Amino acid sequence: MGKERITFSTRRFLVGRAGPFPRVVFREEVMQALDRYSHLHSVGEQGGFLIGRKQELKSAEQYEVLVERFVPIPQRSGASRLVINQEHYDSVQAALKRSGGGEEIVGWAHTHPGFGVFLSSFDREQHERFFPEPWQIAYVMDNHTPERALYRMVDGEWKRLAGYYVLRDMAENEIGIAAARRGSSWLRAVLVVLLAALLIAGGSYGYTLVRDLYFRPAETQTAGNQAVEPLPPPEVEEEAAAEQPPDQAAPVQTTLTPPPTVPRYTEYVVKRGDNLWSIAQELWGDPSLYRIIAEENGITNPSMLAVGTVLKVPVDPRAAE
Repeated sequence: MGKERITFSTRRFLVGRAGPFPRVVFREEVMQALDRYSHLHSVGEQGGFLIGRKQELKSAEQYEVLVERFVPIPQRSGASRLVINQEHYDSVQAALKRSGGGEEIVGWAHTHPGFGVFLSSFDREQHERFFPEPWQIAYVMDNHTPERALYRMVDGEWKRLAGYYVLRDMAENEIGIAAARRGSSWLRAVLVVLLAALLIAGGSYGYTLVRDLYFRPAETQTAGNQAVEPLPPPEVEEEAAAEQPPDQAAPVQTTLTPPPTVPRYTEYVVKRGDNLWSIAQELWGDPSLYRIIAEENGITNPSMLAVGTVLKVPVDPRAAE
């Protein structure tokens, strides 16, 4: 028997906002590696090189930086700052040349445990020495908060990028959830006009169809999985009782058994140091299920998760997939 062939495509997710600045794209596995690294090294400054490719674009953005790998720099635990030396830089450059894959050092990433996402004067000196090109980037992570930031230097001026992209490989049959678009109110207006035209054209049949499809009937209430007719007014009840023969037995009333009350969802309160990957690991033992939390809560920026936020999470993640 032949094996089923699964083809993959890629989809980009914007973190922050787009702009006319150079486009920076992180592979999803690189972002996961950076988050895991920052939480495993929560004491002192730690970091490493960002490896990838620079690609020219025929647009206002001119070029795109694709970050494909993260290479940590050996650093003692609890160091007050990450120090990059020439030996670190030369060894990575030599390894990239030997591989012959066309990759290069596109920047660096490091942690700021608990004191914000900025570049100190020492960080800027290191960047100017080892990453002088305007397309080379500095990614800063405060691993005690969800804060992340991306910087570059152009003509001696430091600029913080307002957004970047995360690139995810998706199977051909994987279903993506698109974010709501601004034109949704316009689309609803068009649907209302079409429904009105159907009502006018179809007469009573059109009315019945529109009522059944678009409006919830007010005359029928539901209890459990059974339809329950509305109660008649008191005067109707009295008339029915008067017409009933005295020897006729009253109908036996049946009690509806409510469905089991096992909740499908619970709540999780974000605490300091949390991110979607660590929450999925804590709840279900699988950080790759973080997408379920993002989709259930409409989170488009996984890097911005405020402490105290109450998240709706499925009790059984398999039921949400």
